[in-house]
Amino acid sequence: MTKTPDQRRVSEIARSLNRYEWAPVAAEVACGAAFFQLLRGLEETERPKFPRERGVGRWTMRLHTENVLVLEEQVVLLQEEFLPVWRSRVPSGSPMTELIDLYVRGAQPVVQHASAVRAAWEGATLPEPASDDIVRQVRYSGASADEAAARLRYDIAARWENEPDRRSLWAAMEPAWNFLGGVRSTTMAAVSGDVEY
Repeated sequence: MTKTPDQRRVSEIARSLNRYEWAPVAAEVACGAAFFQLLRGLEETERPKFPRERGVGRWTMRLHTENVLVLEEQVVLLQEEFLPVWRSRVPSGSPMTELIDLYVRGAQPVVQHASAVRAAWEGATLPEPASDDIVRQVRYSGASADEAAARLRYDIAARWENEPDRRSLWAAMEPAWNFLGGVRSTTMAAVSGDVEY
């Protein structure tokens, strides 16, 4: 598969990091750490209108809908607040701010659908879990009634998200999510110093 110019640029930055051609200075490391703090803060924020699946070890499964809307929030904050502040703190032409720019640009294929995704979610009428289903879930899982109801709400919403029209939208977004994962990995390597030899 042919890489896009942005994918090639992320690979070039990763290579320069792995070859020690780019050794991030303290301000760049601080910028990258602040970037992850911003992302994590928004990702971990409780959003009561979105059910979450909490029964997977330390991982919390979120709905695709929530992920899209969180990404939209991240992009707005990165563009309007984060990058304007950090551009003055890091060296001119820093690969760190370039990575964050690439993250913002790479998010656009997802973010462009945020309004429609939000409208579909707000227009959905999802049933509440049946009391018999909650009792059964409690019996088989050992969870509390509240935990069982939360799990069932997530399952109902996940089935709604898996309907054909939405499933095709999530599939179309997959390349953008993969790209964002690559940007995050490269940025994390720059922050942690954990590079390949």
